[in-house]
Amino acid sequence: MSDDEVRKLKNIIASLEGELKNKNEEVMIYRQELVKFSRQLDHLMSGVSTDLKYLSEIQKTLAPTELPDIPGFEISRKFVYGSKSGGDFFDFFEFEDKFRFGLLVASSSGYAMSALFLSFILKFSHILQAKKGVPPEQILQKVAAELKGQAGEKDLTHAFYAVIDRRDYSLRFCSVGKMLGFYLAPNKQLQILKSSASPFGQQFDEVLNSAQIELEAKSRFCVMTDGLSDVLGLDRIAKILTDNSKASVHELRNELLFQASRISGSPDPLRDQTVVVIDVKDRVIKLAKTT
Repeated sequence: MSDDEVRKLKNIIASLEGELKNKNEEVMIYRQELVKFSRQLDHLMSGVSTDLKYLSEIQKTLAPTELPDIPGFEISRKFVYGSKSGGDFFDFFEFEDKFRFGLLVASSSGYAMSALFLSFILKFSHILQAKKGVPPEQILQKVAAELKGQAGEKDLTHAFYAVIDRRDYSLRFCSVGKMLGFYLAPNKQLQILKSSASPFGQQFDEVLNSAQIELEAKSRFCVMTDGLSDVLGLDRIAKILTDNSKASVHELRNELLFQASRISGSPDPLRDQTVVVIDVKDRVIKLAKTT
């Protein structure tokens, strides 16, 4: 090999060493930036987790801790918090007219929409609890109009509102979106109570209607949010309800949640899950004595 060729080869090696040094510096900078970004991401996710924790705690305080003692009815309910997203809400309303009570169950796409929904429920609480009361479809229509103007593009709320009158044991209900109710009377087929109306949101533009069923003695009414019904599916829900028709309200509630946990393979659901079970006892009304 001539001196000239050796010189060229050395120049090539020096050039490659220079490029390698530059690449190493670039890799080092890249690694430093990656570590920096990862720390920022960890901090961000930590903040988000903290926010979700606080939001969950806030929502937890909003859920009723005690159920009303209503003669002629036995009630059981369970609210399981989602690990990824939440927005369920439920409450019972006792009216000035003591022979009537209401049940509201809702499922929102997130905490923000759930908070909006709750704010409007509180706004109309005086109407909800009025002596004469307002039909369920009118209450939900008012809430829909308010939400329409403030909901985000992807914000949605599914809702089921029912009013039960103990004078004639009637249940009048209105539902929107994917909220499902189920009614099972002795020796009769299971009725599925659902609506064709879309969920509340920016695009909601429908006129709501209500339906009514007559509650028989020893019958059962159940309502659940889509976080639970989507996991179980209609066929499995129907089987669980009919197979456990003799079980207590608490046993049925636990069985629905257990089956959902078994299907998902995790004790913690990704989305909030709410189930309410109401048993109708003997249809007896005790009127107060007059003096």
